[in-house]
Amino acid sequence: MSFYKMFAIFCYLIVLLFSDNVNSTGSDISIDPNGYLLYCPCMGRFGNQAEQFLGTLQFAKSIDRTLILPPFIEYVDYKVTFQPFEDILEIDPIREYHRVMTMQDFLSKLAPLIWKHENRSITCYSSRNFSNNEKNQGCNPFEGSPFKEFWYHLGVREFPLGSLYYKPLHTDYNYSNEWKQKFHNVPVLALVGAPSSFPTNSKAVKLSKYIYFTKSIMEKAQKYRDERGFARKPYLAIHLRHGTDWIRACELIHSNPDLKQLFSSQQCLGDNDKHRWLNNWITFDLCFHSFEQIIEGIKLSLQSYNNQDEVKRNEKEPIQHIYIATDFNNESLWLDLNQTLTKHFSSLTLITPSLTLNTMNGTFSEHNKQAHFLIDLYLLSHSNVFIGNCISSFSAFVTRYRLYRFNFFHTTHFFAFHRPNSVHLRDEL
Repeated sequence: MSFYKMFAIFCYLIVLLFSDNVNSTGSDISIDPNGYLLYCPCMGRFGNQAEQFLGTLQFAKSIDRTLILPPFIEYVDYKVTFQPFEDILEIDPIREYHRVMTMQDFLSKLAPLIWKHENRSITCYSSRNFSNNEKNQGCNPFEGSPFKEFWYHLGVREFPLGSLYYKPLHTDYNYSNEWKQKFHNVPVLALVGAPSSFPTNSKAVKLSKYIYFTKSIMEKAQKYRDERGFARKPYLAIHLRHGTDWIRACELIHSNPDLKQLFSSQQCLGDNDKHRWLNNWITFDLCFHSFEQIIEGIKLSLQSYNNQDEVKRNEKEPIQHIYIATDFNNESLWLDLNQTLTKHFSSLTLITPSLTLNTMNGTFSEHNKQAHFLIDLYLLSHSNVFIGNCISSFSAFVTRYRLYRFNFFHTTHFFAFHRPNSVHLRDEL
């Protein structure tokens, strides 16, 4: 019997000895003899973190360890904040695929037994030495933001057992046997970053069918719809990335004309050369759309939906509301959109972060409360029709949710991406 299995059995006996204390927490504890996987979701904002979570979930299943669900990292006024995973996404549906537990449960109930301070190690591919100091070798998990803030948030100030390296392995399910053999004596495998590529692989993307927003997020989104006047109404939702930081990122396309992948571009173009459509690489328009392309996308999507037989027979209402989620609240753009759409649609209401505009009479009202990004995500994901940005990982979350949760293939579109039915690569996405 291996040392690790003996250690796991020993820990389990301790739990039995202190069963009264265990029951006082409100739930029974059983220690996973295969161990646990813990990681920092330290790359990017929510869209990136959510995509890497899918790859990490797939990886955890492949190496047969319970995945500890980390908090999502949010940046508020340039400060790092944390949102518990279970406050945003439901856990039970994910358990249909693989074993997971909340970070709070792990830290309060299991860490005192199997992840004591003196038994902690940190794992990375190779040394992360930012100072070029030979004496400062190791994973250095506290260097850089949000790495330090993340581990401190968990109450971890050091890893006394030092660093473990998984080089030359990769964080990929194809290496699962090698991972099991290499780290079978490590009860809690703590990684500096997410054990997932970005963008994640096409098989992991399909795990989006296990992603459900919590009831709290749903209720907040429904309340926002009520406040903005389009509750129980069909609506077109669009995601516009046109802030200064985003435009700067899109400029990479001009300076790299042979660029084959940028952020989440694979959702439109495929994730390898084999599945690329007509060898079309990334264009600037896919990243930053012109005013004319935005208008064209809205027109085509509305006409496609409103021309359905069910709508013509009045079995379904036509879409007369457009919900706009954006990284830049450009009120002059909303006014221009409203004025131009008036020429094509007699009655449309645009719901923007700060304005509600009506094409029928040109009136608008102002609002002080901008939707939180999670409300945006919910409303985009549940819309009757959606138009997103091919490059954005925020749009990619919505696209995956719509395709694999709802099978909304024909009502999921992208600006400046013209293909029949808009989404082709659903098997590879």
